Amino acid sequence: MQEHLYALLSGAVSFTVAWGSLGSGVGLPRASIFRTSGARDMHLQGTGLMQTRVQIDCYGATVEDAHAAESEIRSVLEGYRGGPILGIFLEAVRDGFEDDTQLLQRVSLTFAVRHRD
Repeated sequence: MQEHLYALLSGAVSFTVAWGSLGSGVGLPRASIFRTSGARDMHLQGTGLMQTRVQIDCYGATVEDAHAAESEIRSVLEGYRGGPILGIFLEAVRDGFEDDTQLLQRVSLTFAVRHRD
């Protein structure tokens, strides 16, 4: 799932996407993907599908840049199905604009990803 999700986003958005970090380089906007939780469905015939939550932090030099990156990510992921992924669903959106002196502005998205291993 991780490789598929990373490849999907990297090929579809106009900015740098990294798994687990801000990535290399200095360009903005950019996005970071983190797995925040995961659980496997269990049933009497063995193991089932996985439900994984991923947080995607969209960073920009301005609030508008961060929101533009958020829009691109959402347009690619909301309702997506393909490869090992059976569905991606937006669960939460949070703004990280605590004050105007921050170096980077941030929007955090939490998605539930239903997938096969």
